[in-house]
Formats: sequence, structure tokens, C-alpha cells
Amino acid sequence: MTKKVLVAVNNMIFTSKIMSVLDGLDAEGIKAIRSDDIFLKARELKPDLIIIDLNLNGIEAPSLINKLRSYTATMGIPIVCYSPHLMADQMGSAMKAGATEVLSNSKMTSRMNQILGKYINN
Repeated sequence: MTKKVLVAVNNMIFTSKIMSVLDGLDAEGIKAIRSDDIFLKARELKPDLIIIDLNLNGIEAPSLINKLRSYTATMGIPIVCYSPHLMADQMGSAMKAGATEVLSNSKMTSRMNQILGKYINN
């Protein structure tokens, strides 16, 4: 059974890197960039992982994470978020809201294989 990853990332280069790593892990990446789409797809598909770019236009990540954590169907799904180091408050808010892991962009980029593999191979 193919693992599914919900990818809430707007940057085409970063999306391409994520999709390439997922392909190597035999996982399917499903893109969603609007808050409602992310939530609805998460409830419907019950992915094995959700990746959220905290700088994604049009979403309030802590509210979305709280919402995902409040529904039985989505509460146990790991959520990995990333953001520039400069956004420490934003990163802290995502952790408080219930993100499983919050990383800087540079750490997410340099360790993407290991980070995604940790959630996909379990």
C-alpha cells in the first residue's frame, strides 16, 4: 500500500524536491495549498504525513494545526512544518498548536531524505 503525504507548499522548487524524495520512498505526494483543501484532504485521505510551509500564503498555520488536532480522523497524523529561522515566533506557535516537528528551511532542505523517511518508513 502506497503511503500518502499531503504537501502544503507553494514554492515550486521546494515542492519538486519533496516530490522527488517521496518518489524515491515509494510514497505519493498530494498537493493542497488552501487551508480548506488541506483540512478536507487530510480528513478524506488520512495521509501518513502532512508537510506545511509556514509561509504559505492564505493560511494561518497554528489555526489549521489546531483544527487538524481537534478531529479524530486527523489528530494522529504527523505534521512537519518549516519556516525561515527569522520566524521563530511563527515556528513556536506551530509547535504549541500541535505540530510534530518544526524545522528551519535550511534544515528541511539539507535533511529532507532523513526527515521524510522517518515518517514514511514507519
